[in-house]
Amino acid sequence: MSENTEVTAQAGEEADAVEVEFKAPTSQEELDRIINTAVARTHKKYGDYDELRAQAAKLAEIEEANKTESEKQAERLAAAEAKAAELESRALRSEVAATKGVPLNLLAGSTREELEASADALIEFRGEQKPSAPSSPALKRVNTSGPQSVADEFAQWSENSFRNL
Repeated sequence: MSENTEVTAQAGEEADAVEVEFKAPTSQEELDRIINTAVARTHKKYGDYDELRAQAAKLAEIEEANKTESEKQAERLAAAEAKAAELESRALRSEVAATKGVPLNLLAGSTREELEASADALIEFRGEQKPSAPSSPALKRVNTSGPQSVADEFAQWSENSFRNL
């Protein structure tokens, strides 16, 4: 503690010495010399300021580039995770729709349980349906209840054709 007192006392004495040594400039040349000395001291003190400012700007630019790259990676990661979740959801919806035999676009929910509950509700609403036999447009053209021979078909055709006249 006595050291602090001594340092403070020395600083006070130096301040007093500066005050005692100060004398006002008496000529313009003397004032110019004092100003030039102060300017030179300031230039010496902050001489590398422009260089440091350039280095700080370069560092900020590098940090911004790194930050931007990190943000880009984070965005790509988020997009990939979102796409993976969407594909998993589609696969799950397709699986439940195929298993339950309901249209895919009518299912609601995000979990398997919700999708199955939605499918069960749709089945309950429409009622159980037995799978129908596959149909073909060719099968619709065959007339099993009509005429059996070519002559009968011609007769039916001519009758239908002349009826409209």
